[in-house]
Amino acid sequence: MSGPDDLFSHTVPEAHARFVDACATVGIDVEAVPHPLAGPSGEVLHSAVARLGPADASTVLLVISGTHGIEGYFGAAMQTDAVRRHGERLPLPDDTAAVFVHLVNPWGTAWSSRENEDNVELLRGHYFCHHPAPPNPVFTDFHETMGYGRMRSIDELLSTRGRARELVERYGVEPLMEAIAAGQAEHPDAITWVGDGPTWSKHLLDRVATAHLGSARKLLVLDLHTAVGPSGETVVFHPDAPGSANDELFTEHLGEQWPNAERLDFYDWFADGRPQLAVRTLTCEAGTEQLGPADQYIFPLDVWIKLHGDRDDPAAAPHLTRYRRFFYPETEEWMHSVHAHFVRRWPGVLGLLAAAWPDTSPA
Repeated sequence: MSGPDDLFSHTVPEAHARFVDACATVGIDVEAVPHPLAGPSGEVLHSAVARLGPADASTVLLVISGTHGIEGYFGAAMQTDAVRRHGERLPLPDDTAAVFVHLVNPWGTAWSSRENEDNVELLRGHYFCHHPAPPNPVFTDFHETMGYGRMRSIDELLSTRGRARELVERYGVEPLMEAIAAGQAEHPDAITWVGDGPTWSKHLLDRVATAHLGSARKLLVLDLHTAVGPSGETVVFHPDAPGSANDELFTEHLGEQWPNAERLDFYDWFADGRPQLAVRTLTCEAGTEQLGPADQYIFPLDVWIKLHGDRDDPAAAPHLTRYRRFFYPETEEWMHSVHAHFVRRWPGVLGLLAAAWPDTSPA
């Protein structure tokens, strides 16, 4: 029976091999896409694309793992399990296909980074290739007040944590955290940078859309992440407003949704140039430990070490380990729990695919 020992991985090559082997076992083709950069041990890194179901299906489920790099080990394991046991997990209806993009950001996964090789936060980076990025003055104040780009050592960065209290007093915890998480387009050396154009991963998704969405009329994007929600459980959410027709549709098939204040449909751009295509987005998160305000330093510190520091510095090791463990606990208990929680999501996903979707196009 599939479980942590044969689903979850410690490295990108291991996760890639598990997925490729699963595809070979069930007799489906897989496209291995090499990344131009190597992993921390010089290893070759790959994304992979595979499809279950007819090539001309009008309904497509697109399952993506690794958008936020280090979070990809959970999603990769769930994709491998879904392919290996697709008759049980994904008994697809007629005229329905499932397309898997396995580790869309393999560099981030390999380097235990949430961002990609260009320091881009890809979820918002993909979106803002198609939408103008709004100004984020609260983030600019945060960036200038903290002064991370001027730091010369880990100790110096850690000594500035008191400045965060000033920002919390100025804006409040939740508004400050929301502004930091929202993405920013002005500071390439800071967290949540959205980039300045299509990344390697975005080009990969564009090619997947061209190859696999030509006949599609309905597209459900299932994006797999970690960190949000109770530890060891999975939560789901979507970008539509509470009480809307789409919200009622998601709730009918998937039950209670996790709160989602941002409400950006990060994958609506798949419909660009495809007026026949209705797109719905579902995010699934596997919960890890919950961090308090005093722990938030691990996010800018990880970026600082990546861009300005030395990942081999012994002083960096405990912080990098904490960062990886936050997004990927990698304990047997956690892996068993999130796997058990997630597989119970598949019937709701299939029900959502088969349902009649409300028409939300402009009149």
